[in-house]
Amino acid sequence: MLLIKRITAGVTAFTLAVVMQGASLTAFSEGDVSEAGTITKAAIVTEVSTGQVLYEHNSHERLPMASVTKLMCLLIWAEEMEKGTFGMDTVITATARANAMDGSVIWLNVGEEMSAYDMIRSVVIASANDACVAVCEYIAGTEEMFVERMNKRAQELGMSDTHYDNCVGFDSDTHYTSAYDTALLSAAVSEYDCYNEFFATRLDYVREGERQTQLLNTNKLMQRYDGIIGGKTGTTDKAGCCLAVWAKRGNMKLCAVALGCKESEQRFTACTDLLNYGFSGFELYRTAVDSDVLTPVTVTEGLEKQADIRVKRLNTIVIPKGSSKRIEYTHTVVDSLSAPVQYGEKVGEVRASLDGEEIFYSDIVTTGEVGELNFFSSLLIIIRRFFSM
Repeated sequence: MLLIKRITAGVTAFTLAVVMQGASLTAFSEGDVSEAGTITKAAIVTEVSTGQVLYEHNSHERLPMASVTKLMCLLIWAEEMEKGTFGMDTVITATARANAMDGSVIWLNVGEEMSAYDMIRSVVIASANDACVAVCEYIAGTEEMFVERMNKRAQELGMSDTHYDNCVGFDSDTHYTSAYDTALLSAAVSEYDCYNEFFATRLDYVREGERQTQLLNTNKLMQRYDGIIGGKTGTTDKAGCCLAVWAKRGNMKLCAVALGCKESEQRFTACTDLLNYGFSGFELYRTAVDSDVLTPVTVTEGLEKQADIRVKRLNTIVIPKGSSKRIEYTHTVVDSLSAPVQYGEKVGEVRASLDGEEIFYSDIVTTGEVGELNFFSSLLIIIRRFFSM
């Protein structure tokens, strides 16, 4: 049985943010994303740990996404396995609803039993619609009830331009997403490693004997791109050719999304260009503040003469590769405080800029409380000093 392992924490709740404008970013990157903006209806590349958008093209336009839909299924399944609701060795029985699916299928018969492992790998590798419905029905009772879960989870992730009508990606006027939302979803799925074996499989088979069925991976980047981890293709007449992928090189993980390509190969070209743009042009940078900025602040009329201070938050951000030496920090801190001083009280702020553009900001706050000096506290101090002689 595969163990369900969450790789990172706190990623699913992030909101993607453009820290620097696209024009500024493009000037520093060696990668070329110009074609991605012409061969897709929408595209985006983001850095997962920070949520920063490195490039986007129509990223909030609502578009059909075909089987990229199944990424939400994968997320919910992983979360349910993590909770112990079911496991890869759970036996699932195919229903009439699953049997009725068309498109990409593994030809499940009504009442056929198969392990979740085989059904899920059929979905991940070959986008099997019947297996997808069977697993969703096992978890929620019906596909309709599972779709409600999908829409609820989308709202929780902040996917404001997404609505699901089904779990497999069939076209309808109210079944849509955006490149931005798909990047959010991809980042959440990338937290789990339980599907990585399937993502990396080019060709496999399910069942044995006369009913053996081939599983062929349609995500060509899995064999082409250095550092690729996973992703999902999708194709319908209305959606065109779509792709969402994530890859990691060094300490940086990127998500790339291409929606609405006219030809299959274009989605791979677009996502390759997007990933190359990110990896060649950017790096992670941990903000830091010199210790002399954080000298204690004088406190007047307090039980203590000084209050220690700290930067409220230090972030890891994405910056153009090789630009860290051009980052300039400025800070302001008050000269003194009057007691009482509260924990976390703002005493200043620190900012960082790159070539004149702000890339980081944080408050500087106190690390503890300082009580006010009054008659009773003064008397107590005198008594303590007397008995300490």
